[in-house]
Amino acid sequence: MRSASIVIPTFNRAGLVSRAIDSALAQTYPCEVILCDHGSTDSTSDVAARYGDRIRYIRRSEDRGPIACWRDGLEQARGEVVHITYDDDWNDPEFMAKCIARLRDDVGFVYSQTQMHDMDTRSVTIALQHPAGIRPMREFVRYLLRSPLTVSPGCALFRRHDALQNLLREVPGANGIYGKNSGVGEDLLLFLLTSLNYPYYAHIGEPLAHFLSHPGSITTSANASKKRAAIEAAYANAKSHYYRQQRSERRRNFVAMMFDSMYWQVSCGKVVTRGTQKVRRLLNRLLWPARV
Repeated sequence: MRSASIVIPTFNRAGLVSRAIDSALAQTYPCEVILCDHGSTDSTSDVAARYGDRIRYIRRSEDRGPIACWRDGLEQARGEVVHITYDDDWNDPEFMAKCIARLRDDVGFVYSQTQMHDMDTRSVTIALQHPAGIRPMREFVRYLLRSPLTVSPGCALFRRHDALQNLLREVPGANGIYGKNSGVGEDLLLFLLTSLNYPYYAHIGEPLAHFLSHPGSITTSANASKKRAAIEAAYANAKSHYYRQQRSERRRNFVAMMFDSMYWQVSCGKVVTRGTQKVRRLLNRLLWPARV
């Protein structure tokens, strides 16, 4: 049985972090739970104290950025496998058990579908409806390379030694508002650099991870403040670093990328679904024409 750790990096989110901690403690697979707090000035320490010795609370007086906090938690972790639950997110109780069950020796990482919860509208949508099961790594890597953003590590499970090796302290060449130690680019490279050493990845076709969309989250604030171009540029820079690695996927031309996209859509079942919807709409127009 693999030992497992859940790391919860946090900064001034005393009003949200309890849900992340509760979901970590509720896992059906035994997990060490680490709350890593860098520089919070709110009541986060009081929240941590309520859990007593059920969690390990790591407190640093200085905020040195998100990557420093993530890595600090990973370095303190004792588990062979690790998961990062961000302080505004949470997971279903079966998340760790189902991910660990798919982490074969030749599988680099496991990730699940997610439920996106919008704090303002109270709407819930399911994301990452990708091909399920254990699949060739190149499929997922090519998906990441043609995506403008990334898949969040918050829905993924890694081996601790891979996470420490591949969660870079900074992305070479990073600059601007999403530059060094921002977490934008480093999160993508955690997947891409880990992929270099494994032939397979695994995806769980169930929404076991829950992400909260709110003004304080990076992607939500980027879209709201029209900084989308800057965040995409940061991910493009991270991809450039990946391309410089030995054994990395080579840059694909337009035709190859279109083929990759179509293959991915077919694997997801989306092409069949969309085709069925179009046929249904056509039949509806033919059989029940609109009245004038």
